[in-house]
Amino acid sequence: MSRSRRFAAQLAILVSATWAGAAFAQGAFPDRPVKLIVPFPPGGSTDIVARLVAGKMSEGLGKTVLVDNKPGAVGSIGTAEVAKSVPDGYTMLFNIATTAVINPLVMKNLTYDPIKDLQPVAMIAKIPNVLIVNKDVPAKNLKELIAYLKANPGKLNYGSSGTGGAMHLSGELFKKQAGIDIQHVPYKGSAPAMQDLMGGTLVFMFDNITGSIGPAKSGQVKLLGVTTDERVGVLPDVPTIAESGLPEFKNSSWFALFTRAGLPAPVLAKLEAESLKAINHPDVSAKLKELGAIPAPMGAAQLDRFWKADFDYWRPVVQSVKID
Repeated sequence: MSRSRRFAAQLAILVSATWAGAAFAQGAFPDRPVKLIVPFPPGGSTDIVARLVAGKMSEGLGKTVLVDNKPGAVGSIGTAEVAKSVPDGYTMLFNIATTAVINPLVMKNLTYDPIKDLQPVAMIAKIPNVLIVNKDVPAKNLKELIAYLKANPGKLNYGSSGTGGAMHLSGELFKKQAGIDIQHVPYKGSAPAMQDLMGGTLVFMFDNITGSIGPAKSGQVKLLGVTTDERVGVLPDVPTIAESGLPEFKNSSWFALFTRAGLPAPVLAKLEAESLKAINHPDVSAKLKELGAIPAPMGAAQLDRFWKADFDYWRPVVQSVKID
């Protein structure tokens, strides 16, 4: 980009931020609906939680928070739209570990710099991941699943919400630590992967626990292990993968609200306050727990520190796994 074009872009951002600050000072923010971009398809766990929080935020802001699903490229398409939006507070991002941390570590052609272009607003929850297996697979536990996979090297498939995402990396780590040979099939989100898992195309997948409880309770899939250090309260009978024979296998995901960097401080403060109010509302907190999530409200500054520290966790994982 030429110097003149860079200057023009910076000037446009400055003018937009100045206008947004003036509008807020006049009590106008928000004076129209706020768009919350979910960079994954409808129906998955990310979408479920996003709509839950958006509904409660709408009440607090006095304007509708519209969920807009923009799937593709493991969440980077929707994320890029927010990163390039006007910094006025009217475009927010429902961010997760994959889009916030892993994509920047894995993808070399991102059209944005998440650290420079995105602003943390509030953490919503931490979410255990779970190993989900097709109900017809002849395995009642992790040991039996590994034995079944070893007996069929290279013949079976596992799925994920997209190449290079946290669920893909979890699958590759599982392959490495269990010593199995199975093919990866990427999808544009967890919902279509779950459909193929239930249909028998896939043997297993990893996903956030929020999108797995329903299919498991209805008997459409089996849950063989959670990825956290300890068992999850909503699934007390499901062991951890670590206790089931792979002691080094531990990770979890998280949901958080972000927006475009550079918006006026009063606008950020308003979004932060209303986000935390929504997350801490008893109805939202109870629903998150029902979905298997762990409410973890954090303000913008604390979330910023947490987010950047998460790079330190995932970087060696990315470096140890071959991404196709």
